[in-house]
Amino acid sequence: MSDKAVCIDISALQIGDFVVRIEESSGFRLKQPGHIHSAQSLAALKQAGVKSLWIDPDRRLVPKDEAPQEASQKDGIDQSVARSRHLYLKARDLMADFYQLVADGGLPDVAQAQHYASSFVDGALKHPTTMSCLTRIREKDAYLMEHSLNVCILMSLFANHLGVERELIDKLALGALLHDLGKVKVPEQILMKPGKLTEEEFEVMKTHVVHSAAILAEEPDLPPEVMDVVANHHERMDGNGYPAGKDGSQLSQWARMITIVDVYDALTAERCYKAAMAPTKALKLMMDLAGSHFDRALVQQFIRCMGVYPVGSLVRLKSNRLAVVVALNPKQPLRPRVKVVFSAESQRHLPVVELDLARSNDSVEAVEDPENWGLDPGRYLDS
Repeated sequence: MSDKAVCIDISALQIGDFVVRIEESSGFRLKQPGHIHSAQSLAALKQAGVKSLWIDPDRRLVPKDEAPQEASQKDGIDQSVARSRHLYLKARDLMADFYQLVADGGLPDVAQAQHYASSFVDGALKHPTTMSCLTRIREKDAYLMEHSLNVCILMSLFANHLGVERELIDKLALGALLHDLGKVKVPEQILMKPGKLTEEEFEVMKTHVVHSAAILAEEPDLPPEVMDVVANHHERMDGNGYPAGKDGSQLSQWARMITIVDVYDALTAERCYKAAMAPTKALKLMMDLAGSHFDRALVQQFIRCMGVYPVGSLVRLKSNRLAVVVALNPKQPLRPRVKVVFSAESQRHLPVVELDLARSNDSVEAVEDPENWGLDPGRYLDS
């Protein structure tokens, strides 16, 4: 078998594909490798109970009038991902510079920060799936910078989902990008402490919000929405947040939104002292806390924004294979686009194949905890 062969679901098989061998069926055997020349051949394989098979992409027969279009679409997607990834890495370096500058007593370049925040808004509006994927690709040692970028992206996606006008989304994204600047004033042994903080340490940790607001208060003509997001991202609906102990009646919609996206990214991040929580588990926890910590209606909207199975979730399919969710399907939220990566039955990795469940006989049976399988969903989102 060619080393370029890939295993695909029967639902992904197309006329023109070159079938190398059958992977999973109810007893059907392939006499010899060959091309699929007709719809009848496709139907015959399905009727024979074939569930998955190996094809050689290099030997696919594609009508000449289809090839350029398919190549153009793929190139366009690849270029979009590459541009977004490049922007993300540049912005991460920028945030590292900002944190160092603030630690040394300087002030961040707000105009430069707005440029990057607005670029993320552009991406969130034009390529939401790509931007969602970026928030799931992490490095433990870069949490502080990546958290700021991820909250910025999530705030942009959420605001757009709610129909907020573009000019205001830019301001909210800037506030989200800069919301944690004050953490550079918190001693590293507290900021990076493994395990629970003592009461005294937590009091020090809480000062980062005051520091963030104080740093940005020195910037002239900063939009009030930016300061609102920065100053209130740890307040709660029940008044038990910090630093001011405001309750829901004192919090704007933007303040209520930032608390949701900030906590969601923190829960789903892997830190040096804690494992990442699966996106679906994080959303369930946040729904349980709705009404006390969070605005219930906004949490429900955030779940709709992120999808029933958020990008980065590990799911078990009806075929007993494990797959990583790589894109949502707004019209059929229970049938996202996934990458099949592992066989739960044979306990082995599978050649990665992308599958659109909206066009497949396969479906999601359950959500799985990646840690139980030793899988890292993030590695499948950047390829």
